[in-house]
Amino acid sequence: MDQQLFNLLADNIIAGVAAFLAIVVWVKTRDSSWVFIVLAVLGIYAAVIYKTLLFFGIILSGIYLFNGIDIIQAAFDYVPQLFLVVALLIKAVKNMKR
Repeated sequence: MDQQLFNLLADNIIAGVAAFLAIVVWVKTRDSSWVFIVLAVLGIYAAVIYKTLLFFGIILSGIYLFNGIDIIQAAFDYVPQLFLVVALLIKAVKNMKR
């Protein structure tokens, strides 16, 4: 097994477990900051699935370009990070009010 396939398999397993646990947490919480953390984890899982589909040639990259930037790849790269920033901002604001 080559290194790239091994990394892809490990990414899928770890992200899958994280997504499962995120869904379990989502059912148990009503805190908005935790919801955004769960959304970030699910976004990371979606990015891993997208990378897997690209690797096996099931989908093509670079279909939706804006000024040479792949919009789909950019969304998978930055939206989960944005969700984490929002979650931490919500948590920080709640802690300041105490």
